[in-house]
Amino acid sequence: RPKVKMLMLDTQGYSNTGGQNSDSSTMLGGYDMNQFGVASQGKLIEKKNVSEILTGGHGSPFVAQVSMANAAKLYKALLDGREYRGTAFFQAYTTCQPEHGVGDNMCADQAKPARDCRGMPEFVFNPRRGETSQEAFDLKGNPSVDRDWWRTKYSTTGEEYSFGVAHWAVTENRFRKHVKPIKEEDAAKLTLLDDQLLFLTQDDVIHRRVFDPAHRSFVVNFGCYIKAEEHGKFKFYAVTRQMVLFAVERRKAWRMLQSKAGIVNKDYLAQKSFLAKLDKGEIPLADAKTKARELFNAELAAVK
Repeated sequence: RPKVKMLMLDTQGYSNTGGQNSDSSTMLGGYDMNQFGVASQGKLIEKKNVSEILTGGHGSPFVAQVSMANAAKLYKALLDGREYRGTAFFQAYTTCQPEHGVGDNMCADQAKPARDCRGMPEFVFNPRRGETSQEAFDLKGNPSVDRDWWRTKYSTTGEEYSFGVAHWAVTENRFRKHVKPIKEEDAAKLTLLDDQLLFLTQDDVIHRRVFDPAHRSFVVNFGCYIKAEEHGKFKFYAVTRQMVLFAVERRKAWRMLQSKAGIVNKDYLAQKSFLAKLDKGEIPLADAKTKARELFNAELAAVK
């Protein structure tokens, strides 16, 4: 039985040749060779993830997607993988500091928001645990493991919010084209990113309905915003259409991982019910746009 042990340091780009995009880069790109303009703001295809690919149809390898966001889990996975009787593959997220636009000392710091926002969730797939994916998959270590996004609180006010990919993006200069600082009064004229995401699915992105002004999933470029807390102060950012699509893609990838681990995501069930009523005409689109969060919360409360 082959006992090959492999470690891949994942910078989400070709770091040795200048940071070009690859199939495993994020939809935002953000590297030297990234396309960004009127025709395109990045990739419209989903991110290829090697570690997830190896968990299906490749026999029984030990697979771990880890980083310094959780050093204990990283080292535990390395030890378990070395002892595993068979092939082991480790995909470890790491920054390429010049390409990502972060300080040389920020590798471990940036691994945490990358994990927490679902940009690079951590998991261990250990076939020794059982013969179903629900037994083999372990998603422990990811915050709010049964929700779409990490539900956390602003330290200054205690207000709860969802920490998503856009909150990660404002911490790295590689994503600077996709976030634009705005004033709070200007943010009031835009749609909160969390609310916009209720109207979109990955299928809407695939079939380009997000570019159709008549469709519920239509996304206005720089029409959404997030509220971020930086050094005890609130800042507001408008985000590109591509950022919204990136959030949809990462949410779908996270939901797939949850399902493989046997985790029921109530946010997903509530969104399905909300969109089903919207698409059937039971909820007028105009009403849904103005009361999106209220309607969604009602569906969430009904999920058992």
